[in-house]
Amino acid sequence: MKYIELDSHDIFQNLAAEEYILHHFTDDTYLLLYRNDDAIVLGKYQNIYQEINVPAVETAGIRIARRITGGGTVFHDNGNLNYSFIAENDKNRSVSYDDFLFPVIDALRAMGIEAEKRNVCDIAIGDYKISGNAQCVCGNRVLHHGTLLFDTDMKKLHHLLTPPDALLESKAVASVPSPVTHISTHLADSSMTMEEFQSALLSHIFPSGITRRELTGEDKKQILQLAEEKYCTWEWNCGKSPRFTLHRDNMNLSVEHGIITYCHIPFLSPEASKALSGQRYGYQNLLHVLSSFYGKDTESMVKKLF
Repeated sequence: MKYIELDSHDIFQNLAAEEYILHHFTDDTYLLLYRNDDAIVLGKYQNIYQEINVPAVETAGIRIARRITGGGTVFHDNGNLNYSFIAENDKNRSVSYDDFLFPVIDALRAMGIEAEKRNVCDIAIGDYKISGNAQCVCGNRVLHHGTLLFDTDMKKLHHLLTPPDALLESKAVASVPSPVTHISTHLADSSMTMEEFQSALLSHIFPSGITRRELTGEDKKQILQLAEEKYCTWEWNCGKSPRFTLHRDNMNLSVEHGIITYCHIPFLSPEASKALSGQRYGYQNLLHVLSSFYGKDTESMVKKLF
């Protein structure tokens, strides 16, 4: 197994790096570690409007990204360490989460953390989740990645991942809420930094020493291109959301691939309602569209649409 450290904190670049390495680095098993600046990361089959507080996320300027694996929606910040295993896929047996979960669990236990597998793809301390995982198979390779909540901003996590109370009907895969905790609060050495934690994790996973592989200039060029052409785009991150309808009071909205296809909104004028048809269903975009109708009252109007 070889180790690749991703030094970018850009969610789009890091997701692109995972996919690039999955397809192009086929000679060995690879472990990647990286951190992201504040971002919301959705599973491939999820509806962002069902998972997050869209007005809060957009107002805060938080990036929204969609990964190529399934699973639920998570919040990333620099207090969260992400790990990825990219390995050979044995077609003679089903891919097991345990192959990738237990090296991490064993490393955490060696640090004195009472970590254990929970359900199919989580790592927990008692009743509290510290890691969510997802994976996908692509031909002869498998990508497995997960989070490690070392010292994440829990207040921000809960605020951004709590959608408004409108009734939303969708066939998308919904996240399963779980109580979470910081890894840092369960360490015997409470002064351990994220950098020290990362180093300890690597020492336990590579007991005989780390074999590193560096990305070449061409690798980085290809990763940036993939990030720009796919992971940065509204079409991938929002437009891939399954169709849904939203109901609140007497209001009804239908959205398909992130575009409003039908709206019945009694508190808007007929002209304003008509202007919404065909628009991207996003907080900032609807503020822009309706600003010419409602001026300073636009913000309160648009919040009712989520």
